Amino acid sequence: MIHQLKMFSILVLTVAFFGCSPESESDLGIRATASFTVTPVAGKVNTFALQSTSQNAFNYQWDKGTGSFAKGNQMDTAYFPLKGTYTVKLRAFGRGGYDSTAQTVSVTVDDILNNPQFKLLTAKSWKLNPDAGANAIVVGTESNPSQYFGGGPLADCQKDDVYTFTTALKLNYSANGATFNGGNLAPNFTCGTDRSYSNVSFTFAPGTTAGAGLATITLPGAIPTNFIGVTDISSNNYRIISISSTAMVLRSGTASETVHQFKFIAQ
Repeated sequence: MIHQLKMFSILVLTVAFFGCSPESESDLGIRATASFTVTPVAGKVNTFALQSTSQNAFNYQWDKGTGSFAKGNQMDTAYFPLKGTYTVKLRAFGRGGYDSTAQTVSVTVDDILNNPQFKLLTAKSWKLNPDAGANAIVVGTESNPSQYFGGGPLADCQKDDVYTFTTALKLNYSANGATFNGGNLAPNFTCGTDRSYSNVSFTFAPGTTAGAGLATITLPGAIPTNFIGVTDISSNNYRIISISSTAMVLRSGTASETVHQFKFIAQ
């Protein structure tokens, strides 16, 4: 009888042990198969609709080109402020495990209107800082912008020059009666004829191709027909070195040219 009880106890323990073992992956369900579509959203710049077409999935994580995943929905959106090629990834989770997949998204233009520097540039008009000691205009090299000319007081005709950049990518320059002649116009370095212009197209690009700067402004046409700051700049390429709601520093010329650096204040 004691022998039979021992055998029964062993049988009960054996059944209990195997009956309580974890389920295998196949017992949990079918593994998800990840897939998704990417579609541009009409009327929204650089915005794309993401829709998971995954099979056997009930939970989702998206990497929207940032390099990290975040919990999302079956339908989601991705926004890219700058042009370039981005990799969007999806993790789709099912009861039997998860699967991942990726697609590349090509963005062909920068979203300029939502660029923070562009917003500040176009929010107000700008004029050279007339304050004593501001040294609103210096001339030099990329490594030392004031190497050739360390600045000084502005001429009266420079103090009322106003530059207005519009969201339509047009620049208006109001000289208010006279423009300061640089070294390329006679009589040199004195107030001369009013050289105002209006509705001149300009291009705006986030970042710079070479040298310091947050963004790049480029004007068309020959100098001094169009210019910013002074008439004898090296080129109509300008880099925004710094900008806030009240002040801006522009640097004309590329990194390999003589540069003119300007301090502006907002109007």
